[in-house]
Amino acid sequence: MRKFSVPILLTFYFCNSCFYHPLWKPYFFPEKDPLSKLQLQFASAIFLIQPRIYSLSKTSGVEGETIVIGGVNFSAEGAENRVFFSGSVQATIDNTSPSSLTVKVPYGAKSGPITIENNKGSAQSFDAFTVYRYFLNFSVDANSELYSLNMNTGEIVAATGSPYALATNSAKFSPNGKFAFSGGFGITYISSYATNQNTGFLSSFNTNAGTTTVDPVFFAFHPSNQFLYVSSNSGSSIAAFGFDSNTGILTKINDYNQPCTCNLNHLAISPDGKYLYVNGNGGTEPIIGYSIDQNTGALSNLAGSPFATGIPNLEALLIDSTSNYLYSLSLANGILGRQIDSATGNLTVIPGSPFTGTSGNFRAVMHPSGKYFYTVNITGALLAKHDISLANGSLSLANSILNFGSNLQFITLDPTGTYCFVSNIGSNNFYQFKVDAETGLPSLMNSGNPYPASGTPSVPEPFRVAQ
Repeated sequence: MRKFSVPILLTFYFCNSCFYHPLWKPYFFPEKDPLSKLQLQFASAIFLIQPRIYSLSKTSGVEGETIVIGGVNFSAEGAENRVFFSGSVQATIDNTSPSSLTVKVPYGAKSGPITIENNKGSAQSFDAFTVYRYFLNFSVDANSELYSLNMNTGEIVAATGSPYALATNSAKFSPNGKFAFSGGFGITYISSYATNQNTGFLSSFNTNAGTTTVDPVFFAFHPSNQFLYVSSNSGSSIAAFGFDSNTGILTKINDYNQPCTCNLNHLAISPDGKYLYVNGNGGTEPIIGYSIDQNTGALSNLAGSPFATGIPNLEALLIDSTSNYLYSLSLANGILGRQIDSATGNLTVIPGSPFTGTSGNFRAVMHPSGKYFYTVNITGALLAKHDISLANGSLSLANSILNFGSNLQFITLDPTGTYCFVSNIGSNNFYQFKVDAETGLPSLMNSGNPYPASGTPSVPEPFRVAQ
């Protein structure tokens, strides 16, 4: 039997240990390998060399937000450590220890790795930190209004120069916030806009970014950020486009026509990206379903589609964060609920559907957590919150009803679900709410007072752009 000598084993152990030394890390360990991070942490502590960052409490945030940097070989004296965000912007250090630094994201920071420097050397974080700026945009007749949104305090401030002359017609923003698209009634094309990442202002990018059948009104981006779908209200078709998230250019995939005697309304794509659904107003009031080719973006009719509902005047269409449940509102005060078959996309009735809503509930928004569902009613002044059962998707009765304004037409949430905005078309203003992260309860901000708009506000669209 072959034996291994002790010297050979020791030599192998020594060489293997060298591979764990941080100076060799770029050659032996991929940047995103979790095991490499643990090896780096261990090796840095053993060899007592330059500092190393091995964790960030968050990998994205906003200017002024506090994050914790974990690592080794930081100086216990705060003044001896210097932390820089991309763009060579130095951060304020609030608390320090040899293994952690608490810092504030500095104003003007850019997205990228974080750097630590002290008298032992310097190092960059494995992970990039994405710095976002948040804004609120809506159109008023031939103008657009823009506000900055401070995610730390909720404060919104009208941008200098707002309102500005650009008819964005309830523009829908891409997931990365760099571009927006709009259509309208009586036309067969959509327009695109580019976002200034520092200020949030939109500028016209292409007045004919893509062609559709008549009345392109509702838009939905695929979760991959690679495809855009547009429903043509009276054209009874869905236009599918490839979307370049870096350039904003659309490439037509196809128009998908529906034989139903109905107008196509709101679109919703399951968060897993597998299925697209659209409301059909008229006839059997169907919900039409498609499967989405994940590589090409092409649509295919689902077996059993259109799915008849028999409920008239269906409006908002939403899918929960688990991709299991679909909901739509009826002006008659009902809320339709359907379960989505993950394998086929088939829709079946959620027990208890239709659920009782509020009279004239018109628009709705889903909280990113998938726990809460909010509606506003166009004929009155109610904002209602419903809880979603994680077990079967059923909705509770409205357990929080706020009465304010006059005609509440649109409701939106920022991408994190922290702040809610409601347009009040009866008085040309809009309201802001803070959403409790634990209970989902909305509470009025600005001392309960609305913010004035320069005219009848459209959909208030919160969006964010990476810096």
